[in-house]
Amino acid sequence: MSAAAKKMTYPRDRLLPFEDLKVAAEWLKCAAHPHRLRIIEILLQGEFTVDAIASLSKLSQPATSGHLRLMEAKGLLVSERSGRTVYYSVAEPKLKDILECVCSSIKHKK
Repeated sequence: MSAAAKKMTYPRDRLLPFEDLKVAAEWLKCAAHPHRLRIIEILLQGEFTVDAIASLSKLSQPATSGHLRLMEAKGLLVSERSGRTVYYSVAEPKLKDILECVCSSIKHKK
């Protein structure tokens, strides 16, 4: 171990539990797809139906439904049924902060 590494100490009690990091990694892997990021971007504006999301994201309805199911299963989105219509929305509003952070970093590198 280098002298610099020995000087750097970080209290273990301030580190996240490894199980939480595993969940976070799965969550990020799920979101790490251009179409899913577009869907999240759309849903950060409010609740939308599958058809509206498909239209706005320029995806087919079946492809959109597949992305929505996956993200809902991972806890990124929630759905609410009203009669025969299902509305999707973001389950975690802090997704906006993550998306803005990533986009801001990309803009600075261009």
